[in-house]
Amino acid sequence: MIEQSGQGDLTATAPDGLPVLSAGRHHGPRQGSCVMEYVSVLAGEPWSDRPRCTDRALAELARRVNDGVRPAVRPELAGLAPRLVGAVGPEKATDVVAGAIARVGLEDNPGDLGLTRVHRGARARLARAGGPGGRLWRAMVRCERVASHAGVGDAYAQFERTMAGRPRAERDAVRVRALAAAVEDVRRHVEAPEERPVPSWPAGRDRPRASAG
Repeated sequence: MIEQSGQGDLTATAPDGLPVLSAGRHHGPRQGSCVMEYVSVLAGEPWSDRPRCTDRALAELARRVNDGVRPAVRPELAGLAPRLVGAVGPEKATDVVAGAIARVGLEDNPGDLGLTRVHRGARARLARAGGPGGRLWRAMVRCERVASHAGVGDAYAQFERTMAGRPRAERDAVRVRALAAAVEDVRRHVEAPEERPVPSWPAGRDRPRASAG
């Protein structure tokens, strides 16, 4: 159960044995759940933090945010989980996700050189990948991305660097914003169908909550 203290902070309590949203991978819901493991259940897939229903680059960002935010913030990630279901296309959306991370970071740090480089590079590769060159051209774009270390990890490292020294609550809020932006950007990019009904958490088990630790 999520409760609000007199100071406005969220605290979480859950009966023993029920899954909680927490950092890292888990063998099953009795050990807890990260946001992507939660998504695997919503999608009716086998328990995994890498469900097939979500783009791999987007899932990587979701895991990073899940592990980086405070426990009290994780209920917000559960709210994003239904939008993560079905956010996947035939091509891994690395540049879409990296671009979203950089864009949100630049909203708070306009002119940051590292984030600007990530953002411009992602946009340029997306433009080229969408050109007339077909599969071979897209393969060349992927090789360029690898050679320039322009993956989600690099974008997120630049993003985190710009937030160093800021209060934890502010950093967590921007992390959640970045994930929410990436989810919607990927869905638009792959022209994913509108959010479809997803099964509720299995009978007899509560939905994942934030861990109290």
